[in-house]
Amino acid sequence: EGLRRQPDGSVSVAGSVAVRDLNRAMDWSLPDEPAVTVAGLVIHEAQAIPRIGQAFIFHGHRFQVVKRVRNRITALKISPPLDGAETV
Repeated sequence: EGLRRQPDGSVSVAGSVAVRDLNRAMDWSLPDEPAVTVAGLVIHEAQAIPRIGQAFIFHGHRFQVVKRVRNRITALKISPPLDGAETV
């Protein structure tokens, strides 16, 4: 619940999804130490509250903010990073 695989190989994820649940569902190994939720992980790694459309690459994945309500990230798109992609 809260995540949907997309035809392009990415995953649409609600910000409130627990990192542990995402790891289980996708067989990933994102760290669940610094933050409990996926949104919390992105905020922790970015060290700021990202704007809609901002993307970050860390832990072998590309995280893009799709929706935000005030200071809460409510939806993200997670995909493998492209070759040579830089953090935006």
